[in-house]
Amino acid sequence: MTALLALLILTSAPGPDFHALARPLNPGSDVALPGRDAGSARDAGYDALYYTVEIEVLPSQQELDCTAGILFTPTVPDLDQITLDLRQLEVGSVWDAGGPLAWTHDGETLGITLSSPLDPGDTAEVFVSYSGTPWNEGAGGWGGFWFSTYVFYHMGVGIYSEQPSLGRVIFPCHDHPSDKAGVDLIVTVPDTLYAVANGDLQRIDDGSDGTLTFHWSQPQPMSTYLAALSVSDYVDLQDSTHAWIHYYVYPWEIEDAQGSFANVDLMMDRFESIYGDYPWASKFSYVETPKGDMEHVTEVFHIAAAVNGSTVYDWLLAHEMSHQWWGDCVTETEWSDVWLSEGFATYSEALWAEHYGWSSYDEYMVDDIMIPYLASGELFPLTGPSTPAELWSYTTYQKGASVLHMLRHVLGDDAYFEGLSAYFEQFAWSNCCTDDFQEAMETASGEPLDWFFDTWVHDWGYPVYDLDCSWSETVDGWTVEIDLAQVQTTGPVFTMPLEFEIRGGAEDTTVVMWNDQAVQTASFGVSFEPDVVLFDPGHFVLSPHLTGIGGRPSPPPGGAGTLHLAPNPATSSTVLHWEGMSGSDLTVRLYDLTGRMLAEESLDGGSRVLDLAGIPAGSYLVEASGPGGIRQTTRLVVGPGR
Repeated sequence: MTALLALLILTSAPGPDFHALARPLNPGSDVALPGRDAGSARDAGYDALYYTVEIEVLPSQQELDCTAGILFTPTVPDLDQITLDLRQLEVGSVWDAGGPLAWTHDGETLGITLSSPLDPGDTAEVFVSYSGTPWNEGAGGWGGFWFSTYVFYHMGVGIYSEQPSLGRVIFPCHDHPSDKAGVDLIVTVPDTLYAVANGDLQRIDDGSDGTLTFHWSQPQPMSTYLAALSVSDYVDLQDSTHAWIHYYVYPWEIEDAQGSFANVDLMMDRFESIYGDYPWASKFSYVETPKGDMEHVTEVFHIAAAVNGSTVYDWLLAHEMSHQWWGDCVTETEWSDVWLSEGFATYSEALWAEHYGWSSYDEYMVDDIMIPYLASGELFPLTGPSTPAELWSYTTYQKGASVLHMLRHVLGDDAYFEGLSAYFEQFAWSNCCTDDFQEAMETASGEPLDWFFDTWVHDWGYPVYDLDCSWSETVDGWTVEIDLAQVQTTGPVFTMPLEFEIRGGAEDTTVVMWNDQAVQTASFGVSFEPDVVLFDPGHFVLSPHLTGIGGRPSPPPGGAGTLHLAPNPATSSTVLHWEGMSGSDLTVRLYDLTGRMLAEESLDGGSRVLDLAGIPAGSYLVEASGPGGIRQTTRLVVGPGR
């Protein structure tokens, strides 16, 4: 899932051609399931191995009619009953190969009494028939199953739910990220529609009753919150560079999709070069939906408002694509470690920006990741959040990404990416925690990293530095003295290697101060007379000094620069700053996170104030359009208290 912050790509190389396909049958692939430790799952007395789910989508009734088979193995001796999560849908019957089974269902939990006790090493399969109107989070919500006018789809995560996993909305399951299983989704829909689900399309069966049945198979184990399906009058666009990448879009969006997805092949090449081969079967796809974005395995739900013919949402595409490695394949054992998913994906946005050069990476890290976190006012640790507001927060996304950025600097590229590779190889198609990540990075670097993780990951806040620099001439040259105090009122004393660039005349040098004390002084000798000492010139430390960075690079010739809003968060109004569009008339649209347009305003060249009267507190997207059809979008947070 994504944090909504935008990066503008001003220019791009010509993208691939696309071919509209007549809904081809994709051959399935035989995929060996990696070995798993059944004991690693949350203790439910069993480990789910495979779900086979048949779902008929009935749009006119806004109901589902379903049957599910759950293949499992016990993790305890004498297992005589199992409990499955199933929300709201009504159970009709439960059985196994021997006949009917006793069961109870309270609208949330399905308890099944097995026909005979089972022991570890045994396998069994139970079957459940169920139907009804599926649950969702309601107006303004996100997760669950949605019947829209022309698309019917399931979002696997609830951002307002105490338990975010929502596989339980469409099939009975052990709905916890730690219990991974293969999933077949066999989806029956009216024959005018097309159903997309996880994995590879095995076949399409033409029914005699005006229906089509799509059999999708995802044999590699995945968490239940990553299972999803979407049904609409989709057109399947196939990437001509990587034929296994698909774009399932509305028929009227084909031309815009060709523009918006133009750089996806480059993103895939970039992430495969960093993270290794794409980890799933033989399909990756973006599926156009009214809500988004969400990283379901092999099928990213991509918000329709972002399919607009431009590459302005490349950051969003990159975020969700990277989840296929981080979050989907390597998954946090508990939601309290969700930064291992969202922080990694947010940092991947910057790694995609690095495709255009280090300066693009640096600008993105500072302007779109580090400063937004510092402006959020959040101070709680990365690990251990429990409320929805803390799980889906600037801390989880932007601070998590900032920690990875700093760790890369501390370790150096070789050790950092070697550690990532080892971490992925160890936990692919499995689960892990923050300590597992720390251990992988310590092994790669050959050094203990408690000093880094204890403060930046497990503790509160960030350092605030009070600095004073002076220099004096000596017999051999000049001595620069740096006096430092950490003056934050929340959190520990942070340990970091701090860089200072000493400039004088035409000369400069960078020195490093290992800061591990609240008050500290360090001296450095240089051969030239200093003019100025710059703190953290490479922007490698998450601290409020970053908010004072000025002199952003001018836009390239013909470029528009980058859209910024200030204040942000805002209350009654905010001001648009778009240096390349100074003096130009703008059309500004405000969208909520479901893609619904809430307001549209025309601003003449002399006005840049966006009136927020009547806009409730929350997160929004602001899209500004200028001359020549140039559009940019950025996130706006509207705060309470007006």
